[in-house]
Amino acid sequence: MNGSNLPITAFSKTIVEAVRNNPVTVITAETGAGKSTQVPQYLLDEGYDLVVTQPRRLAARTVAQRVAEEIGEELGGTVGYRTAVDRQDSPATRCLFCTDGLALVRELMGVNKGVLVLDEVHEWNENMEVLVAWAKNQIETGADFKVVLMSATLEAEKLAAFYNGAPVISVPGRLFPVESRNPASRLVGDVAALVREGRNVLVFQPGKQEIIDTTSALEQMQVTAEILPLHGELTPAEQAKCFKHYGRPKVVVSTNVAQTSVTIDDIDAVVDSGLERRIELVDGVEGLYLKPISLADATQRKGRAGRTKAGIYIDHCSSSSRPDFPVAEILRKRLDQTVLRLAIAGFDMELLEFFHQPAKSEIHDAKRALVSLGCMTADGQVTNIGRLVNRLPVSVQYGRMLVEADRLGVVDDVLTVAAILEQGGITVPTPSRNQPDRPDWRRMVPSETESDVMGQLSVWQMAENMTKDEMREKGVSLRSFFRAKEIRQHLAQAVKQFFRFGSTGRREDILKAVCAGMVDHLYKGSYGRYTNAEGIERELGSSSLVRGADWLVAKPFDLQVKTRRGMMTLKLVELASKVNPMWLVEIAPQLTEHKTALNPLYDSAKDVVVSTTQTYFNGAMVREEMVADGENPEAAKA
Repeated sequence: MNGSNLPITAFSKTIVEAVRNNPVTVITAETGAGKSTQVPQYLLDEGYDLVVTQPRRLAARTVAQRVAEEIGEELGGTVGYRTAVDRQDSPATRCLFCTDGLALVRELMGVNKGVLVLDEVHEWNENMEVLVAWAKNQIETGADFKVVLMSATLEAEKLAAFYNGAPVISVPGRLFPVESRNPASRLVGDVAALVREGRNVLVFQPGKQEIIDTTSALEQMQVTAEILPLHGELTPAEQAKCFKHYGRPKVVVSTNVAQTSVTIDDIDAVVDSGLERRIELVDGVEGLYLKPISLADATQRKGRAGRTKAGIYIDHCSSSSRPDFPVAEILRKRLDQTVLRLAIAGFDMELLEFFHQPAKSEIHDAKRALVSLGCMTADGQVTNIGRLVNRLPVSVQYGRMLVEADRLGVVDDVLTVAAILEQGGITVPTPSRNQPDRPDWRRMVPSETESDVMGQLSVWQMAENMTKDEMREKGVSLRSFFRAKEIRQHLAQAVKQFFRFGSTGRREDILKAVCAGMVDHLYKGSYGRYTNAEGIERELGSSSLVRGADWLVAKPFDLQVKTRRGMMTLKLVELASKVNPMWLVEIAPQLTEHKTALNPLYDSAKDVVVSTTQTYFNGAMVREEMVADGENPEAAKA
C-alpha cells in the first residue's frame, strides 16, 4: 500500500510540528492508519536521526524492511535494524529499528541525539514500561533527545499527562467493515469454511504448540490452502512466507505477534482462540497461565480482518469475564530481573516513576531475592555474579544456577536441568484415582528417592534414546520433552560465550548448582509438609520421588482446584530435592549467620571448656555443634 493513501498522511505536518516544538509527543492511531511505517519517514525527511523500538524482533525487522523499500533503498543503508540476536545496519544508518531492551536503547541514544520513537506502547510489556519511565527521567534531567510515543490505546490522554501535558495527535484508522460471526464447535471447522469461501485467514493461538496442533489438524482435513505458522522462533525466511501472495487461499496460524506492528496485507478473515499465555504473580509465586485476552486486544485482532476489504471475525473465547484492557506485565511478574537491569544502568527502581506503578513491597521483595542470590549487596550494589546473570537470557534464578554450575564444572547437566525446570518437568502426571491407567514415569527411576530434579534428568537421558512410542508408554510427555529440548538449545547458544561446556556429572555438584538458584526456596519439614523461612507451609506433591527429607529445595506453585465446597488453592512444591543445608551456607554466605560461644561448660572427659556454635541460614538454624572453646571469657567460671 502506498504511503500517500494512508489516513496518517493528512497529519504529517501536524506530527512534524509537534515533534519540533515539544520534548514529548503522543500519537494514537487506529489499526491501518500507517503510523509504524510513515512517522519514521516524516521525521527522516525533517533531518532527524531516530531510533524506533518495537516489542518483537520480527516487527523490528519487517517494519525496517518495509520503510527501506518505501524510500527506495536497500535495508542496512539509511534504514537498518538491530536486535539482541542479529542486525543489518551501517554507519550510514539514520533510522534504526530495534527491540525495546533498555541496554540496547541506552547505547543507541548515546550515539543518536535525535528522536526516540517508542512504538506499540499499548502492549505495556516490561521493557516498554521501563523505557517509558527511563525516557521521562531523561527528559526531566535535560537529555538531548526527543520522544515520540505511538500507541493504539485509549489511554493516550493519561499517557500525555504522565509526561506533563505532552500533545496528543489522534489519527483515525481506515478499516473496511468487519462482520462478527458466531463460532462453530471447532475452530478448525471455521477456518476450513472460510477457506472454501476463498478467504485468506489469520488464526490467533496462544502459543507454538497450539499453532502446531492447528496446522496439523488443517493438513489432516486436507484444507486446500497454503498453511503457514507464524511465531518468534521461526527463521526470518520462514516468517517471510506469511507475507507472500499465493495463487490460492492462505491460512496463517500465529501468536499475538500478528496482533500489532506486523501487517499481513491480504488477510480478510480472522479466527480467534481468544486466549493468550501470560505470566501472573500470585502471592509472590509466578506461574504461566492460559487466560482470555482483553476486549481491547480482541478489537485489535478483529481489525486485522478489515485492512484491504470487508472481512469476517470469529471469536472462540467463551469467557464472560474478559477485562476491558490487558493488565500491564510489570504488575503481574516478579520484578527481580527489572530491578537488576535498572541497577546495572545506575537506577534504583524505587526512585523511578512508572506509568503502571508497582507496589513498593514488590520492589523490596525483588531486592531481597537478588541479595539472597548474591546478585546484589544489601546496600544495592550489583555484584560480579549479578552482572553475569543479567547477560543471560533466562530468569535470574536459572542464571544463578548456571553461574554456580560453571564454578563446579557441571554446565551441560545444569543447562538440561534449567530447561526442565523452565518447562515444569518433562513427564505426564502420575496415575490417579480418576485416571489409573496413565503410565507412571517413576518406574523408570526406581532407585531415586531424594531428588525429583535428578529423577527428571535421568528420564531426559533415557528419553534421548527412545522412540516417540516408547516415550509415551513410559510416561514421558512428548510436548514437554521437545519444548524443554528447544529451550536448552536456545539457552546453550546464548550462554556459550560465558561458560565452559561439559560436565563431571557429579551428583552433589549438580544439586549444589540447583540450590544456588533456589536459596529462597529452602524448606524444612517431614511427612510431606514443609515450611520456609517466612513460615509458609507447603505440601509436597503426591507424584514426588522424594522420601524422608528433613531439608529440601523446591519450586513453589499454587494450584487452584474445584472441590465440593467450592474453589480452593493448594499450596504445593514441585521438582523437589533433598539437600544438605550446609551446601547453602557454602553457596550463599551472605545469608549465613554464626552464633558462637553459647552455653560454655567444662568437659571433664576431655579436660577442656566447650561451647555451642549455631549456624543459621536465612533465619533457620541448620547446624548446632559443641566446639572446644578454651579462650571463652567464661572459661574460668566453667
